[in-house]
Amino acid sequence: MDSPREKEGEQVLAKYLQVSKNRIMRGVSMVAHFAGRLPKMKMAATADARRRVSQTGSIEYEVSSRTGDKTVWKELILRYINGEMENAGKDRSKMAVTPENYKFKYKGERERDGRMAYVFEVNPRKKREGLFKGEIWVDVDTSLPVLESGRFVKSPSVFLKKVQFTREYAVQDGVPVPKAMQTSIETRFWGVAELDIQYSELQWEASAAPSTN
Repeated sequence: MDSPREKEGEQVLAKYLQVSKNRIMRGVSMVAHFAGRLPKMKMAATADARRRVSQTGSIEYEVSSRTGDKTVWKELILRYINGEMENAGKDRSKMAVTPENYKFKYKGERERDGRMAYVFEVNPRKKREGLFKGEIWVDVDTSLPVLESGRFVKSPSVFLKKVQFTREYAVQDGVPVPKAMQTSIETRFWGVAELDIQYSELQWEASAAPSTN
């Protein structure tokens, strides 16, 4: 029989699945600070850009500055920026963290940034691009995600052998706002590639408000 904590965790998971469908971040912008590294090659680069999410879900970047190695800029930072812009607004249902795509296992309750979160192990039902094996942390009070981490089960490119990531969110204005992302990629040419992104200076458009529809 499930323990009271497990039952409570299942209730939070059910609420998370419902809330995550409705809490959508649109009409907002933020600063994204990129730091890319190819440790084996001793190459690094950084860039700052304003990331804008329109009311329709499209994403645009306006790069304000960049420094460092051109290869890291082009192959890590710019490739990520272009990929996010190209994929924004597309149907993400086959990649969403839902029971249709994942199996969930309750792992317990942990503290993060002074708030309690329920931790769930997630395992994809299919080996499909965009799905990952790892964990999600769900804020107890809001049922919103505060952490996603794991390894993609299918490489998005023949040039990449393994992609691991951690995404951190801050709950703000009733939506999960990107806070940071760390990615470690095993490449066939450069060894390990690392890309860290820090988000700050969140601004809502004058005509926009957090969407709960």
